[in-house]
Amino acid sequence: MTDDRFLARRPCPPAPSRFLPLLLIASLGASAPGARAQERPLDLDACLRLALEANPDFQSRRAAVEATRAGLAGARSGRYPSLGLSASAARYESGGSGTLDRHEVGVGVRQTLYQGGRVEAGVEAAAAVLDADEGALDAARADLILAVQQAWYRAAQGERLVRSAEEGLARSRLNLEYAEAQLEAGLGIRPDVLRARVDVSAAELDLTRAGNALASARALLNTLLGQSPARSLVLAPEESETLLPPLPPWEELRRRALDSREELQVARARRSRQEALVRLARGAFLPSLSADAGLSRGAAASRSPQESWSLGIAFSLPLFEGFGLSADLQAQRALLESARFDEVAVGQAIEAEVWEALLSEEESARRLENARALLEAARENLEAAQESYRQGLGSMIALVDARTAFTGAEQTQIQAVYDRRIARAVLERVVEGDTFGRNRP
Repeated sequence: MTDDRFLARRPCPPAPSRFLPLLLIASLGASAPGARAQERPLDLDACLRLALEANPDFQSRRAAVEATRAGLAGARSGRYPSLGLSASAARYESGGSGTLDRHEVGVGVRQTLYQGGRVEAGVEAAAAVLDADEGALDAARADLILAVQQAWYRAAQGERLVRSAEEGLARSRLNLEYAEAQLEAGLGIRPDVLRARVDVSAAELDLTRAGNALASARALLNTLLGQSPARSLVLAPEESETLLPPLPPWEELRRRALDSREELQVARARRSRQEALVRLARGAFLPSLSADAGLSRGAAASRSPQESWSLGIAFSLPLFEGFGLSADLQAQRALLESARFDEVAVGQAIEAEVWEALLSEEESARRLENARALLEAARENLEAAQESYRQGLGSMIALVDARTAFTGAEQTQIQAVYDRRIARAVLERVVEGDTFGRNRP
């Protein structure tokens, strides 16, 4: 584990005349127009739950899936009989015979008996569309979860970078105060004071930049949560350097990705839909058979009511449609071939994504190890430069360079910590798809 003593050290209070950069950082989130205070700090899981409940794009996709589900219910209606009620009333004028009134009420039933398998093919096609849309919704859910994870880690990273910049500014001010005291005592030189003042200005600029980056990260996270980007956002603290579990071998990651990725499920559902559409187009060459039944009761004026009923069977067989049916069948078969190749391409793309994510995760792990070593070396260098300057053996330039190098190494280590977490989140996304609420407590 990395020694976080320097990361956790609180900066010394700044001089009253140098409060401006810190006030600017504080105002970025709290004083923005329209910003609202947050009730409680949000950890990562709380942000994920809030995004899944309030993100407007995800909610729109969810509503579209409900429309597709209703379309499946409509396709299934072809399996059932249709029932209708009819009523009519009329008045006739027939020359010298006078006016004649007539009314009639009837009930009709129609049941499709056979349509060459087109009803079942239509149902299967609609079910495949629903499967594809549900898979796309699952993929959108997994993408939203990954986006929130990345934004949350960037915001948490930004908070630690701001603290690091504050500590770097505090060290710069201590160096300036010491150089000024040495000059007043006749033990220092004016160029050291000027160099220390330049370093303080540079540290103030670094703090301003870190604050702007933090405000931008919070705004992105707020947007993903379905909130105003100006809303005040406080993150719950977490242990950012907890040990991550070791990774399984490549073949295991590849197999799990091909078994679980929503995108491949969508491609398979689209291929199944196209198979159903081919059967639907083939069924157009087959005959249709339906049964009709009706019952009516009606009467004319001066006559007693009469009842009538009907029962019939209708048969139809297309003989020639100008080659339209053949062209449609040929087109559907070509689209099926395309869907099969698309399924293969999606599988290959998933394998490539897993491979790239694995390489990125391994690289982030190595960068984190290098950043930790760099931070330890920069810490020792800073301590040596401080001691040399206080003993009059070193220069302010060397001290400023050591301070700058330590702050840079500290921020590199912070970035490496969260880059590793983001790389692991990306790898989990491309391997497991949506894991939130499924593999987590």
